Amino acid sequence: MPLHWLLGLALFGGLFGGGADQGCATAERTMQRIERDWPLRASGDPLRRHVQTLGARLGAIAGLDTAVHIHLVRNLEPLAFALGGGQFLISDGLIALVGDEAQLAAVLAHEISHQRLGHFCAAPDSADQRIDLGAVVQHFDLQREIAADRAAETLLARAGLDPGAMAGVLVCLQQGHGASAQLRARIDALSPAPPPHPEYDSPAFTRLRAQLVDELDGLWSESGGCRPR
Repeated sequence: MPLHWLLGLALFGGLFGGGADQGCATAERTMQRIERDWPLRASGDPLRRHVQTLGARLGAIAGLDTAVHIHLVRNLEPLAFALGGGQFLISDGLIALVGDEAQLAAVLAHEISHQRLGHFCAAPDSADQRIDLGAVVQHFDLQREIAADRAAETLLARAGLDPGAMAGVLVCLQQGHGASAQLRARIDALSPAPPPHPEYDSPAFTRLRAQLVDELDGLWSESGGCRPR
C-alpha cells in the first residue's frame, strides 16, 4: 500500500495522532520497522538536526525521563505523531504546512506532551478512530488530544514561545483541510485567543525552510500551508 495513501489516513484521523497500540516496550521495535520501510531523512540532514535540537529543548523543559529523538519523513503529506519511548516523527509536509517556527514548536510540544502524560503506555479508554499506517497503529482519542493541546500551551509558554501557536496550528489545519467537529472541539478547549504574535522564524529555520521549498519544487503550496503566499 503506498505510503502517500497511508499518510493521508493519518491526516484524516487527526494531524496529531495520540495513543498508539504499541506500548512503551515496543517503541524501539516499531521505530526499526519504520526505518526499514519509510523514507526518512538521514541523521546528518541539516533540517532534521534543526528540528531535533528544537524537540530536545522542549523535551528537557517538559522534564521527560527519556531522550527525544525526532525523525523526519520525506513525504509531502502533513504528519506528526509519537511512538512512545521518546521517538517522534514529523514529515516534510508538516513543516510545509505550519505558519512559522513557533507553530512547528507547538506540534512538537503537543507530541512531547503525549509522552509526558503517559498516553503511550496504555490503550485509550475510547478511540474515535483507528488508523493503520503499516508499521504503526494509531488510535485517535479526542480527550487525549485536548489534554496534549493544553499541556503544549503550557510547555510553549515555559519555553518562551507563543502559547497561542497551538491554537494557530489547529486553525491552520482547519483552513487547509476542512473543518471537523473534532478540530472545532480542540480549538474551543484551548485558552481564549491572545493578542496575535508576529510570525517567528529563526534565521537557520528560514534558510532550511527555503531549501525545503526548493526541494519540493513548489509542491508545498498545494498542501494548504498557512504561510503568506
